[in-house]
Amino acid sequence: MVNYALRKVKMDMASGQKDKRTIDETLLIPILEDGKRLYHYTSAAGLQGICSGEFWVTERSFLNDIMEFQVAIQIFCEVIDRHMSNKTRAEKLKKKVCDEIDRLNTPGMLGEEVAYSGDYVISFSLDNDSILMWSEYSDFYGYCMEFDGEELIETFQSNDSYCFLHGQVVYDHDEQVKIIEKTLEMEILNHEPGFEYLNSWSDLDDLTNENIEDLYLWIAVIINAYNVFFKLECFKGENEYRFVFMSIHDGGRVKENEREKQYFRIKNEVLTPYIKKKIPRLNSLKSVMIGPKNKSDIAEKGLRYFFRNMKLEVDVYKSKMPIRY
Repeated sequence: MVNYALRKVKMDMASGQKDKRTIDETLLIPILEDGKRLYHYTSAAGLQGICSGEFWVTERSFLNDIMEFQVAIQIFCEVIDRHMSNKTRAEKLKKKVCDEIDRLNTPGMLGEEVAYSGDYVISFSLDNDSILMWSEYSDFYGYCMEFDGEELIETFQSNDSYCFLHGQVVYDHDEQVKIIEKTLEMEILNHEPGFEYLNSWSDLDDLTNENIEDLYLWIAVIINAYNVFFKLECFKGENEYRFVFMSIHDGGRVKENEREKQYFRIKNEVLTPYIKKKIPRLNSLKSVMIGPKNKSDIAEKGLRYFFRNMKLEVDVYKSKMPIRY
C-alpha cells in the first residue's frame, strides 16, 4: 500500500522524528512528547507474548473500525469541493487521486512484479486506567501495560523494519481539514518545483489534463499517509497513539532479506493476517495494572512471580476503578 508512497516521509525520520512536534514537514501529525507514557490494554496471553519478546501486529484492514484508512480520503474530497469552483476539474482530480489510493492498497496477484505488502498497526492509548479501554480490549479482566514511550519507540527504530511510523491519531474533523489544507498549501500550492503553475487554491480551477496527471500521484501519496492517522470523532475516547509498520512480503524490487513473513490467526472465525515484531529488550515496560474486575487474590502474585522469572523489574498494581460487575 504505502510502502513506496511513504518513502519520502521516511527519509529523515529515523534520525530526527523524536525531536519534532510532528512526524516531519510534510506529515503534520503530532508525535509523543518527551517523558510521556504509552498504555497497551491486553489479555493475559497478550501480556505473556509481549514479555516473551514480540508484538503480534494486525494488518490494518482487520481492525475494528470499518472506516479505518478512509477518513483522510473523505477530508481531501471535502477540501477540494470547498476550494475549487470548477466542478468538472474537481471531480476529475478527486477520481484520479481516489483511484490511485485504491491501487496502492490492492495487493498484486501471484507472479506480478508489484509488491505484496501490508500495513500493520499496534494501538496504544495515552490514557491510563481508562474505563473505555478496559471495556473494549479486556472486558475489565485483562492488563494495562505501561511503557516509557520514547524508549519503546527507540526499540522499534533500531530494528530493520521496512518502514516504521508513529504518531497520535487525530479525531477532530476541523483539525483534519486544517492539516490537509496546510499540507497541500505547503507541498503543492506554494510554487514548488514541478508545480510552478500553482500559487493559490484558485489556480486549481485552471488545471489541464496534463496538470492533473502531474498532481494526482503526489496528492495520493500524502492522503494515503494521512489515512494512517485520521479516525472518526466517535473513537476519540480511545486517545490512541499508533505504531504503523509497512512490510513487504513478496514481489516488487525489495531484496529477499528485506521481506517480512506474514502469519495468520483465527479471530471471530476470520483468518486475520499479522506480523511479528521482535522486542530485543523490555526496559521500556515500567508497570502492569490488573483490570478492575479481576478480583483473584493470586493475579497480582502471579504477575510478580512471572516478572521475577523473566528477570524484569516491573511495578504491579491493581486498577483503582470501583467496578463490581
